[in-house]
Amino acid sequence: MAKNTLLFLMLVLLIAPKANADVFRILEDETEALQCRIDLIEQAKSEILLSYYILNDDLVGMTLFSALIEATQKRGVKVCLFVDGVNSKISNPVMRYLEEQGIEVRVFKPGNILQPISYAKRMHNKLFITDNMNIIVGGRNIKREYYSLGKEFNFLDRDVFVNSAEASITARKHFYSIWNNRKIAFDRDLDPINDEKRSEIEKKLSFSRILIQQLKEIKFNSQIDWTLNQKPTDTHPVFEHDNFHIFKFGKRVDVDYKDEGSTKGLLKMVNQAQKSILMENAYVIPTTKWRKALKRAIQRGVKIRIMTNSTQTSDVMLAQAAYRNARGRLIKMGIEVWEYQGPKTLHTKSTVIDDSISIVSSYNLVSFAERWSTEVAVWVADTTLAKQHKLLMEENLKSAIRIDKHNKQVVSEIPDAKKLTCKKKMSLFFSRYTFAWVMRLL
Repeated sequence: MAKNTLLFLMLVLLIAPKANADVFRILEDETEALQCRIDLIEQAKSEILLSYYILNDDLVGMTLFSALIEATQKRGVKVCLFVDGVNSKISNPVMRYLEEQGIEVRVFKPGNILQPISYAKRMHNKLFITDNMNIIVGGRNIKREYYSLGKEFNFLDRDVFVNSAEASITARKHFYSIWNNRKIAFDRDLDPINDEKRSEIEKKLSFSRILIQQLKEIKFNSQIDWTLNQKPTDTHPVFEHDNFHIFKFGKRVDVDYKDEGSTKGLLKMVNQAQKSILMENAYVIPTTKWRKALKRAIQRGVKIRIMTNSTQTSDVMLAQAAYRNARGRLIKMGIEVWEYQGPKTLHTKSTVIDDSISIVSSYNLVSFAERWSTEVAVWVADTTLAKQHKLLMEENLKSAIRIDKHNKQVVSEIPDAKKLTCKKKMSLFFSRYTFAWVMRLL
């Protein structure tokens, strides 16, 4: 009897459908990051959701638009684009054309000149979801400079491709919770376009596909399976986000301000760190909450290292000035500070905690991320992945210079380092002693 039971159980295990293993694949290379997005669009069967701080109708944007149009027109895939109402640059004719092709487009809170603080309340998401199973989260926007196609400069950035039902379901719920919130999500009232403009847009879409294949090693219909040869994660990846709703008398009510969901999620991991916190972040002006959490970690014996932009690589001089004003304080706390020297501009938002947790996010270490702009992050507890992530960070560290205990750069020669121009020196000086304090107040 026991033998028959054992044979039955073995048979059940053999024929039972296996649960999909989760995948957490870091996209370090810009071409790989773009190829992954194109492949996910082409392979999508039911739904594609994009939520971006910057989504422009430049070479990269038009290339993705052409793939999205094919998805909705030829395969009947539902496509939704949710873009920030201030920083995304899609012309009205292009937006109208996308809507004609069956793509739904909404914008997040256009700025109000009579309410200056509205320009701080932005949707800073970089979120890409397909078929309620795949997501891409990280620092990269949809703009040519994030894929080494910039004409004047390019960003050094990082994304992660996640194949996980649990994380994707949470991400999809987050997307629709703000997409359907009419206090923050708006349709644009667009004028119709004529046949001449329509033909012009179609030519630009077609040309973009051709040009991007000439400039980058991009393939259409590549049939790449981004889950292939990837080690299943030790734990389920977790998607962190902010909410735009509250509960009144047990009922959910949409609001036009965010909670601090992403901040709480990230700080929880910092507060639990026991050995090390290694961070790469483009803009570092920690708020009181972050400073206290980092200080408590140091008091527990946790080693903290932060790499951020140098003056010559930063693209936001006001943020750099505020960071420079606060840099000495971070060093006195016991934080090891490094500054990236180039040749690109650092834009990553990544953390490795205790050699076991990997975090990739849209979250800059500034008050805007905590208080005003909506952010997303994804993390996983997996020692193998954390080791891979740490190696990528160590590689970037080779292009950085450490700031010593006296708040001075340790002299070091960095190949391909950007030169500090007189213009940037003057801009930094002016910003540090005039408007940099605004960054701390906000």
